[in-house]
Amino acid sequence: MTLTAAPPARPPRPTAVTTASWMQLAAAALLLVAAGLLVWHAIWWDGEIDHAARLVPDADPAEVDGERFGNVMMSCVLGVPVLLFAALLGVAARGVRRGSNGARIAVFVAGGLQLLVGVGQGCCAGAALPFFFAFGAPMEAGDVPPEFLPEESTFSQTLYGTDPQGDLFFAGGGLIALLVLGLTVTAVVLLALPTSHRWFVPQAAEPPRLPAGYPAPSAFLLPPGYMICPDPRAHGVPGQYGPAAPGPAAPAAPIDPAAAPDGPPTDPTQGVSDAG
Repeated sequence: MTLTAAPPARPPRPTAVTTASWMQLAAAALLLVAAGLLVWHAIWWDGEIDHAARLVPDADPAEVDGERFGNVMMSCVLGVPVLLFAALLGVAARGVRRGSNGARIAVFVAGGLQLLVGVGQGCCAGAALPFFFAFGAPMEAGDVPPEFLPEESTFSQTLYGTDPQGDLFFAGGGLIALLVLGLTVTAVVLLALPTSHRWFVPQAAEPPRLPAGYPAPSAFLLPPGYMICPDPRAHGVPGQYGPAAPGPAAPAAPIDPAAAPDGPPTDPTQGVSDAG
């Protein structure tokens, strides 16, 4: 026997789900802005490298090429995850509005990854503090042996001199990161509400029902392995299934000749015929 369950009834989409989807889209837009800033900074820094190379004609070509490679590599390391994260939030926002529980789980994972990165950076910074205090008072420049201080070339001094645009870039990137984290965490909280959970995981509107034409089950439960009578009307609640189907007639008992009375059988109509 196969029970057919009624399709689950999905309630109207709550406001929390709609708000969470818009927050995801806002976070994705901010991440795209951050990716654009990374591209702009890479192009601008490459121009700064050319400018420093012109100011220092005797600069080491290997050092100049290393700066260019580091610029491209750092932009890719930061830009590719930002683009992937923006795509994840944008696609998940559309799935959330349609009631996809998988998109909801993807938002939870995205928020957890952001918290993990933020907490991991804070823990690394906190773990480095004891090493600064372990040396006691800060050392003067003359107390450090010259062989432990890397020699900075003229090209590096020219390139990494006054850089106000770079400071603005890192400040803007940090602000965007905080805004994206706040929007994502808020979306996660909204999607975890009970009303949102009922939207993504609707409950069945009614219990499973039997197929059409199948008799209703009896009012009591039978243990596993119990033999079920093919006619449930004989064991159900009285009046629920109507009268029970008649069973087969019992066979007649055999007649014992020895137990029969002596003499011919009496015919009740014999006296009536003689009187007539």
